[in-house]
Amino acid sequence: MSQQGAHMSCRKQFTTGAVFVALAAILLPETAWAITRITSVDFRGTVEPNQIEIHADSTITYEMQENPTDRQIVIEIKDAQLSTAASRKIDTSSFDSNVTLISPYQVQGQSNTVRVVVQLREPGTAELASDGNVLRLSVPNPGGQTRAAESPTAEQEVPPAPLAETSDIARSQPEPKPTGSSKLEEFMEGRTTQRFVGKPITLQVKDVEAADVFRMIGEASGFNIVLGDDVKGKVTLSLVDVPWDQALDVLLHTLHLGAERNGNILRIITLQNLTAEKTEELKASLAAQANTPRITRIFPISYASLPDLSAILSKFATTTGASPDTMVQVDNRTNSLIIRDIPDNIEKMRKLIEQLDTQTPQVLIEAKVVEASENFSKTLSGSLGLSGGRPTSGFASMAGANPIDPLVGTPGVFDDGNAVSSATVTGGGIGLGITPSLSFISNLRINALINMNENESQVKVVSSPKTVVLNKESASIVQGTPVLIAGTTTVPGVGTVPTTQMQSANLSLDVTPTVTNEGSVLMRLAVSKDNPVTIGTNSGIATRKITTLVLVDSGSTLVIGGIYSMRSENTSSGFPFLRKIPILGILFGNESGTTDRTELFIFITPRILNPKEAGLS
Repeated sequence: MSQQGAHMSCRKQFTTGAVFVALAAILLPETAWAITRITSVDFRGTVEPNQIEIHADSTITYEMQENPTDRQIVIEIKDAQLSTAASRKIDTSSFDSNVTLISPYQVQGQSNTVRVVVQLREPGTAELASDGNVLRLSVPNPGGQTRAAESPTAEQEVPPAPLAETSDIARSQPEPKPTGSSKLEEFMEGRTTQRFVGKPITLQVKDVEAADVFRMIGEASGFNIVLGDDVKGKVTLSLVDVPWDQALDVLLHTLHLGAERNGNILRIITLQNLTAEKTEELKASLAAQANTPRITRIFPISYASLPDLSAILSKFATTTGASPDTMVQVDNRTNSLIIRDIPDNIEKMRKLIEQLDTQTPQVLIEAKVVEASENFSKTLSGSLGLSGGRPTSGFASMAGANPIDPLVGTPGVFDDGNAVSSATVTGGGIGLGITPSLSFISNLRINALINMNENESQVKVVSSPKTVVLNKESASIVQGTPVLIAGTTTVPGVGTVPTTQMQSANLSLDVTPTVTNEGSVLMRLAVSKDNPVTIGTNSGIATRKITTLVLVDSGSTLVIGGIYSMRSENTSSGFPFLRKIPILGILFGNESGTTDRTELFIFITPRILNPKEAGLS
């Protein structure tokens, strides 16, 4: 942009404020005059008229020149210094505005003079107003209502810029605060995980050198950016309210560039050169390793398997140049590893040994097997008979001289006479008897007896096997009771003969625990409980067994299963038809009932005995 001959073809406009300031400058010594600092230059392109704002930290002394020939407006600010954030050019050509470029700069040879040159698209007028520490230049748009150009939302306002008070501003950002190393790490991490954490910025430029855009991003982020000689090209960007690290990532991918961090400095070069540098660095590092003197260290191993640990450490040994000096040797006698390598690798392997050579977790398995059984039985029966004295008539010849046996019931229940035999009341039951006589037959008596018996029993068996086992090893504990089992066998020449065989009714616990890093225990369990039983005249073994795979926290108790069984049996017998007579039918029959209930529960509690020594979290 040409500024020559501006004094001949331009119209000068001096403000009254400038006259007073000039008089004050004459009266005051030079050292007493304060320097104004220009902090930012902003452009509002979506308001009519367009506005350019110049912000300072104190009152501004200025004058404005209009140059219609070069379509320029020049604002000159005396006794001022331009900050770094306000010194970059602002390309506004993407706006449908009469302003295409804003160029603030410090005048050479006049260290305290700042000029802001506004390049217009077409010749036009402008108005300059002062509002405290802010200068506002209003530039009307010859095309009428201002709208954003080259934008998919041309009729809408531009989204708010992160550092502006309104949404229609393309501005030079204020000086940013330095970014700490944590932000740098977040940026480098964000490039791989696509998580962007930077402060939002707005970049709207057209055909601008890539170096200038990188400088804008550096000022907004606080990074110190170093560009390689091969970073070239122009870019056109329209980014609104975008995190600065995302803008940088997009720009690097667009220009096929790579970034390398060193503290608070980002070095940007082409990917080709960056790859070549990394390759050369790797070659140099490998060459340095090959020439580094080897040292030998002996590491006693307490718990880990020597072959397994040796195989792991061998993968970390230096292999550059296939040096025979590098080795990982096993000494079985002292249970030690002899390692010879460069100091850096020795230190890495030492840390690995500390992490891997830990105690194997030991687990205490406590089990409780609770078996409860309940038995209930009842019996109700009756007997009815006739008895008489010496016969005095023909009836005696019919019934016989001896007492008549009962019609229903067990023979010999009644004695001769009126007494009831006590031998018939057995099993702790109660016998009720009655012997009424008939008045018209003096020597004939009817004998009746009712037997009632009820039994109830409860049994509770608690077994508590315990065992200690190493991680991923199997353990078994068995407690048995011998039982004789009757059987038969065939002997040649003799035939079938009875035999007996000794078997064991066992309570057994089989467990294989696996300890997790969080302190839980994964257990493969098999618990069985055998009980001797009698079937008729023979003996046998009833087995109850549970097999499962469970995960339990150390010290917690888990009910892994339960078995509930019930057996009910009712029998009745007696004289047909008569035993079904209500109330009196009991005299002609008997009834019995049995109910058996059995419950089995198994509780398991694992406890890790050495969590700290085993390195568990």
